[in-house]
Amino acid sequence: MRRDSVVQAVAVAGMLAFLSGSVLLTTRVSASAGRAKLSYTDTLEEGTPPMVAVGVAMGAFRGLFVNYLWIRANNLKEEGKYHEAVDLATTITKLQPRFPRVWAFHAWNLSYNISVATQTPQERWQWVQSGIALLRDQGIPANPGDVLLHKELAWIFLHKVQGVMDDANAFYKQELARQWTIVLGPPPRRDDTIRTREQLIEAYAARLDRLVATPDTLEELFRRVPGTAELVERLRTRAGWDLTGRLWTELGTGPGELLLTLNEEMRSASRMQQTLKGVQARRTGLNAAAYEALNDPGVPLEAKAGVVNFVRKRLLVDRHKMEPERMARYTRKYGPLDWRHAGAHGLYWAARGVEEGMLRIGEQNRDDFDFVNTDRLVMHAIQELYRTGEITFDFFNPRFFMQLPNPDFVQSYVEAIEEIANREAEIATGRKGSKWYDPKTRLYTLYGAGFENFLRDAIRFLYRRGDREAAEHYRDVIVHYKGLNLNNQKLHESLTLPLDEFVVAEVRDDDRFTSPEVARSEVVGALQAAYLSGLLAGNSTAFRSNMDYARSFHKIYVEKQVFETAVNRGREARLEVMDRDFDVYAARVLAGLVQAAQIPDGPVMYQAAPADLQARTYAMLDLSGFKAEVDALAQGQEGAPTFDHWFPPPQGMEPVMEATREYLRTARAEHGVEVK
Repeated sequence: MRRDSVVQAVAVAGMLAFLSGSVLLTTRVSASAGRAKLSYTDTLEEGTPPMVAVGVAMGAFRGLFVNYLWIRANNLKEEGKYHEAVDLATTITKLQPRFPRVWAFHAWNLSYNISVATQTPQERWQWVQSGIALLRDQGIPANPGDVLLHKELAWIFLHKVQGVMDDANAFYKQELARQWTIVLGPPPRRDDTIRTREQLIEAYAARLDRLVATPDTLEELFRRVPGTAELVERLRTRAGWDLTGRLWTELGTGPGELLLTLNEEMRSASRMQQTLKGVQARRTGLNAAAYEALNDPGVPLEAKAGVVNFVRKRLLVDRHKMEPERMARYTRKYGPLDWRHAGAHGLYWAARGVEEGMLRIGEQNRDDFDFVNTDRLVMHAIQELYRTGEITFDFFNPRFFMQLPNPDFVQSYVEAIEEIANREAEIATGRKGSKWYDPKTRLYTLYGAGFENFLRDAIRFLYRRGDREAAEHYRDVIVHYKGLNLNNQKLHESLTLPLDEFVVAEVRDDDRFTSPEVARSEVVGALQAAYLSGLLAGNSTAFRSNMDYARSFHKIYVEKQVFETAVNRGREARLEVMDRDFDVYAARVLAGLVQAAQIPDGPVMYQAAPADLQARTYAMLDLSGFKAEVDALAQGQEGAPTFDHWFPPPQGMEPVMEATREYLRTARAEHGVEVK
């Protein structure tokens, strides 16, 4: 056989072998792509943009076309043409919905670049929400196991909403609190039956368990809960709220959202013993027929609760793409998560991303998953919940909003850091049971540094709050911490000091007072210690020393960090995590403690306070509705003391009280709340 013939025969045989192999591989690749939902868009719908139609028509050359669009979108972003870049990014997501980077690019433009180009906090909040919704509603469902998209969504909550880098961040926090007060209602509060951290966590999780047990469909609800069918029909025919269709709109005016808003207004109105008619005239104008339907004594309480819980569950699952079962599990694992706080959402999406990603990790793709930075967002979220996780929020006055330190999350941090660090060691080494720190490199690690800084802040806070036992406990924790860095000899020396000297040394030597959350933690810790260890305990020395410390720390922070810009002029400044007026902020903290402590501890603190502090606190308790609540309880019991008995207005302080009332009225007016 001639040489040419041999070459041709070999070539033909090779071609046939390769064709056979390609058939087998194509079948397997197609099956794998189908299971992973990695298929391209190959059908057109009415209204499809022309560029998407072009991309679909290009078939196998679509990848090149998308590359061109991606380069063009990035160039537009660099040129500051954000709206045009968003349009191109939308096109790319339609052509390649399984391309996570473009979803992240798109969401960043919406929440960061376009939002800051607008002029009002309301406009900015709409764009921030658009970025959140893009990832949550479209990007993650299209890429359910992608860690990057979960991390990006968690970052928007933690950095854009909960952080202080945006001049409108205070408005974001208030709007998020209002939104989730409607969705879930206010969380449980400590009382005679809820005293410990464990009891509080279980109370938080139990309300989510009720949603888990709620039927998924109206038909099932009607079968299981008598009276619900009649109530749903009455709301449809009398109020025009059809709960059998879509329950929400992008503007928050869907029938389900209106129902939950009315439910919260009724709850708040009953606390303040006001008529719903007065509330409606001042607030949203929700129709009276819906109120009558819900307030009808002939409707069983179980039916009302059943319909409300059904709507809550559907909004969680269908609109916010969150799972009540996972929310309850995370609450039991990480602590009493208040979903009015952006940190709770940041933690949820970061932790969910890690869990979903772990289901896909293997030896071949280990380096494709960014578990380290996503885990760090979980830790960051827990830190935020410690520093700001105790929320005081007035539904009728969104500006009556405070974020105070929540010591329940100190233990959450201690427990989480060990678990996360050890898991990351297992991922990095591929060996089960690997420990996160290596004694040979223990001189300095980022985990060790973060743990040290967090616990040092917590010890100072607990000490200023008057909880010496907890402060001593966590100082002992840091002393025996196996991952403690060895490079800071000064820290090791200070840990051997008595607790009082340790705290003094920390304050004297620490230069972190410029951090917004550290500053707030220091000031609030000192104020709470002044009120609890000073006023409540009758220790005037403790009151004065802690008030002086809080005032001086507040003064340093405000002078160095708080300033106005064109966007926030007349509103909270970007780093204004506390009122600029120390006396106003001190009254806010006392009012919050009084409402939390109730009677008799609340009146004891109030009556022991100086007259000017009493006056500001009295005005805040009045406008928050607490005064009306106490007076309403007194009316129901013959001879019961009124609010002014427990909290007598200080004599000669009427100008101070009126000035405080005017401050709060102005704050309400800025949020479009009519004040009567």
